Amino acid sequence: MRESKSLLEKIKNKQVKIGVIGLGYVGIPLAILLAKKNFHVTGFVRSKNKKDALNKGISYLLEEYMNEDLKKVIDSGNFSAKLVSDTALEKCDVYIICVPTPINEKKMPDLSDLKKVAKRLSEINLRGKLVINESTVAPFTTRDIFGSIGKDYFLVCSPERIDPGSNTKTTENIAKVIGGVDEESLELGVVLYKQILKGSVIRVKGLEVAEMAKMLENTYRNVNIALINEFAKLADKCGIDILDVIQAAKTKWSYHSHHPGIGVGGHCIPVDPYYILKLAKNKGMDMEVVKNSLKENEEMPEYVAKKVLDNYKPGMKVLVYGITYKKNVADLRESPVEVFCRILHKNQVDFGVYDSLVSSGQIQKLSFKQGRLEKVDIFIVGTDHAALEDDHLQCIGKDTVVIDGRNFFKQKVGKKVIGVGRILE
Repeated sequence: MRESKSLLEKIKNKQVKIGVIGLGYVGIPLAILLAKKNFHVTGFVRSKNKKDALNKGISYLLEEYMNEDLKKVIDSGNFSAKLVSDTALEKCDVYIICVPTPINEKKMPDLSDLKKVAKRLSEINLRGKLVINESTVAPFTTRDIFGSIGKDYFLVCSPERIDPGSNTKTTENIAKVIGGVDEESLELGVVLYKQILKGSVIRVKGLEVAEMAKMLENTYRNVNIALINEFAKLADKCGIDILDVIQAAKTKWSYHSHHPGIGVGGHCIPVDPYYILKLAKNKGMDMEVVKNSLKENEEMPEYVAKKVLDNYKPGMKVLVYGITYKKNVADLRESPVEVFCRILHKNQVDFGVYDSLVSSGQIQKLSFKQGRLEKVDIFIVGTDHAALEDDHLQCIGKDTVVIDGRNFFKQKVGKKVIGVGRILE
């Protein structure tokens, strides 16, 4: 029989040893936060290089504030990094799983990392311990993968919610949804997260509600971005400025703003809908709205590339400014700008890529040419980093055509600005 009272008291008194498995954009901030709140935390990774870097206080995510916080929790003795194969994994009382759940080349869910974690945990005596899945998955996945890996343990699903690059929406203050396999598991998860979070801790009815809530959050975004992208295309044909339309629509209380652009990137919005489509197919259902929204958003790099090709002539200097999926972050995962650049390359456009947050080595690894901040004939906004406000002055002359994939410019610069659903000339 399980005994939750002992573990509950250990959580309340911060005497549990917590293992965070997977130290990326989700795991590192969570591990640091737990350690700052005086829990003893071991972070587990598969790479020796990453383990060594973390133990030296280097987060490898290029977020300076993380390095400062990381060094503090290392110095306090509350955090250390180890390999997943280490016996330290067996000494933990709580396991929080934060490994990637991407899609493969065929747009199908890839749960290989999650299954590897389950296999490793199945080799441990989990009696009286708590397993928490923060990795994003479709309903029934947490139960299927982690529901029978041992005896007499507790199981919770609390899908991660992060906003990379945001100084206001942090791990500590974002509301947390928690579902448990039973009431005892749920109570343990709620008490643990309440110890570290300023944001609301929200109990839901079961693992599957928590999983589906995450799916809905990101699919909602995908569908609404697809809608505004389609409106932007119509605005282009009508000669209407889509930004004026959005500003007008925002005056109605029930309208939630979304903005058109070169495409959707990151580890969530363009990925999670494929998990829900797979679940729907297994249940004999075809989610056409979701399917069409993915198609619409995935076509946007091609749509913006066509604007470049309409203005390009061989011999022109072309610069793509920004290649990460989101402004002010160094994250290249699922970046639509990379897809866009490959379209330009396929159409024999000679261009360079400049991104202050991405090294020249990374750009070359993607098989693109490193660009420079200098006057060009075509200036393309791939990602609207804050530095663009000043950097564009070095690149745009009076005859420069600006292809604004993020609708960054609000007034005309250069010869003309061709945005997504708007033209300034």
